[in-house]
Amino acid sequence: MTAQNVVYSEGSLHGLPSFPDESNFTNLTALVTGANGISGYHLVRVLVANPKRWSQIYCLSRRPPPDNFFEDLGEGATRVKHIAVDFLSEPAQIADRLKPRRFLLQTGAKNYGFHMGPATNPSFESDPRITLEDNFYYPQEDALVKYCEETGAAWNVVRPSYIIGAVRDGALNFMIGLAIYGAIQSYLKKPLDFPGDYAAWDREFCQSTALLNAHFEEWAVLTDKAANEAFNIQDGQSFTWGRFWPYLASWFNIPWNPPEADPSKYRVTTCRHVDTPRGYGPTGTTRSTFSLLEWSEKTEVQEAWKKLSEDHGLVIDPFDEQKRAQIFGMSDSALLGDWPLSLSMRKARKLGFFGTADSFETAFEAIKDLSRLKLVIPTVMKEYSE
Repeated sequence: MTAQNVVYSEGSLHGLPSFPDESNFTNLTALVTGANGISGYHLVRVLVANPKRWSQIYCLSRRPPPDNFFEDLGEGATRVKHIAVDFLSEPAQIADRLKPRRFLLQTGAKNYGFHMGPATNPSFESDPRITLEDNFYYPQEDALVKYCEETGAAWNVVRPSYIIGAVRDGALNFMIGLAIYGAIQSYLKKPLDFPGDYAAWDREFCQSTALLNAHFEEWAVLTDKAANEAFNIQDGQSFTWGRFWPYLASWFNIPWNPPEADPSKYRVTTCRHVDTPRGYGPTGTTRSTFSLLEWSEKTEVQEAWKKLSEDHGLVIDPFDEQKRAQIFGMSDSALLGDWPLSLSMRKARKLGFFGTADSFETAFEAIKDLSRLKLVIPTVMKEYSE
């Protein structure tokens, strides 16, 4: 199968690939693992939108999907079947149900060690593995490649950055923490303060919109020349927190403040490793006046959420001890730090994928979806506006 270089736009996504209506591109079957999560759900959305191409979609997860899962898929839900599979069970039991032509494993930017400090930037898929500490992505990749070599199947590995999207069952989503922060600050009539310094405010920081990731992953598995390759995927447009912060504040109709100008107001922490992921240069530092995790511990914040939850029928308690650390810890990891994060898209571009997304617009769409799912309160703005 070979993809044609014919592209189209869909909402905030641009340069998406289209495929010819040939026999090789019809009546295909897909198996999506972790379908309840932010990546799996958006992949299912993309697949059900092409009924001629994907006649049957199996969603694999340990838990049943949430109530809204099939409702949001519309008519395409009739081609989606959930299969309860526990990936901690015996490999033979899992393998008995999974016999596809192409395996795709989604990992992430942790492959390059950005969570441990400055990495080679932009990162190429061919960059060496980072061995400062164990990385659970690496044994997954090795197991996948070994299995495909033994069985003759083909594989892909896809590495996104922080993912922009909305699902009800997904606490590891930095956008939830930012939306909760905006909602509560709005309720308390307080401004949207930025917790980091100007290095964090101005740094280039790529985002990966879940729907664009899904279109890319469909392209990868349908493209012969992409077989047995790892790929980065990110939105392909410039993004900084300094540009995003005024948007976020306007969506909740509150003022915003840039980073603190007085250097003495910051506390400074350094990365836990003396060596950097790239193997040279200074250790990464984080300068902050507060963190969202600390902010979430305030009594007035938790009381405000309780009132908002009652008024709007919200279905998540982000201040549950486990969820609180996941939600606000993830948001802090995205916001804070003085080193950039950029994933090179040159490999995918050379092979013919030209999709991009407006990260600011897709973030707005994600927050609207989060409010529709009753994870956060409705935003004030009805439409995205620059």
